[in-house]
Amino acid sequence: MAEKSLKKQIMSGMVWKFAERFIAQGVSFVVSLVLARILMPEDYGIIAIINVFITIADVLLTSGLNTALIQKQDVDELDFSTIFYCNFILGLVLYVILFIAAPFLATAYKMPLLKQAVRIFALRLPISAFQSIQTAYISRKMEFKRFFFSTITGTLVSAVVGIVMALRGAGVWALIAQYLTNTVIDTMFLFVTVRWHPRLMFSWKRAKPLIAYGSKVMMTDLIGTVFNNLGDFIVGLRYTTADLAYYTKGKQLPLLLKTNITTALISVLFPGMSQVNDENEKVKALSRQSVRMLSYIIFPLMAGMMVVARPLTIVLYTDKWIAMVPFVWVVCLEAVISVPGTVALQSVKAVGRSDMMLYSEFVKKPIFLISIFVALHFGIMAVALTLPVNALIELIINSYMTHRTIHYHLGELIADSFPALALSAIMGAVVYGISMLSWSNLVLELLVQVIVGGVCYILVSWIFCNPEFHMILHAIGAGRKQKQA
Repeated sequence: MAEKSLKKQIMSGMVWKFAERFIAQGVSFVVSLVLARILMPEDYGIIAIINVFITIADVLLTSGLNTALIQKQDVDELDFSTIFYCNFILGLVLYVILFIAAPFLATAYKMPLLKQAVRIFALRLPISAFQSIQTAYISRKMEFKRFFFSTITGTLVSAVVGIVMALRGAGVWALIAQYLTNTVIDTMFLFVTVRWHPRLMFSWKRAKPLIAYGSKVMMTDLIGTVFNNLGDFIVGLRYTTADLAYYTKGKQLPLLLKTNITTALISVLFPGMSQVNDENEKVKALSRQSVRMLSYIIFPLMAGMMVVARPLTIVLYTDKWIAMVPFVWVVCLEAVISVPGTVALQSVKAVGRSDMMLYSEFVKKPIFLISIFVALHFGIMAVALTLPVNALIELIINSYMTHRTIHYHLGELIADSFPALALSAIMGAVVYGISMLSWSNLVLELLVQVIVGGVCYILVSWIFCNPEFHMILHAIGAGRKQKQA
């Protein structure tokens, strides 16, 4: 019964998380299209530079100590309040560091605007520190419906703020205001609706084991984030802000889909795994099912995007962004390779082996660093190509860890991903054939490709009796029955 209840919680959580991610990101994407037509690539280049440092700081607040609260079997009010104060102080310290560093960053990039932009944008860090504990509380309770309403509210309000400021000629400040407003509204909404609030209590005895686990997760994610943003950092220093804008904007389209789908699944899967983290067979079963489902959803999206990248870019962003198309191809390939390894890593984290995750980074990242410096000699596209190469290396290393912890080896990871890869290849070939025809209207071409691609993928899934396809149909049917009841 307990296992059945857990699966029901996971399925319900996934529905709410997918709804939250797709509606929120759908709105954000539409807003980004509007802003991309109003603002210049250079404005996005400045935000991309700031985001490198904000993202790195944000990792320290949102993926370490709060993760320990989710992973621990039994937590109480003292644990939550203790970690809240630790995290909030860390947020203040990080803000002070960036405040002091802002003039030096402005000098390094030869952009005086960066000084004030960094100092204002970094105000979101203390707020994120608070929000991360709210997130841990909701995740433990698996009450993901609350995320849905808070995220949608923050997204809609920030969208209005960003567009109005852009139309008034605010430039890069429109983007900064949009990000900040989203964080503030999201946190305030959770403050009102979530039952947990910090209390005046602290225990160093409780903090030590949570920090011991969380710090390893934090360092693992920090190292990963630093190196994942290293390409942006180097491109920003070595090339123009326009080059950086094409590079980062090219990553946005595939990452918009891959990151949000993966985040929705992982944010529900990790708390679910943590509830059975003393039973390796159950963790492995959840992991295998997640790899198959995530591959089934993401692979066709990436295959389709690779084929329609050029008309999609022109229709959405206009001709001035056409230089981003090759980067779209590269990141789609990286997304496909990274899916199995991403899920595998969550199972290692759920069984409490944060030490193994941290040690693996000392193998992965030197390889990544070497590849970046070698690629620099061959241009910006070579830097982009390090993404899929290193995704493959990470897949191999992550599979070694899952083999050691839950006996889930590389062969099984590949076997679980292969059916979706084969179906996506068939669909991609059909969509590519359509692009070979003579089209006078790009919008019509894109519309036909998307419709045919979707129908083709559903059809081949039905022909080959794909289990994930039937699982989705069953979930949709169950949802309809619940509504009728």
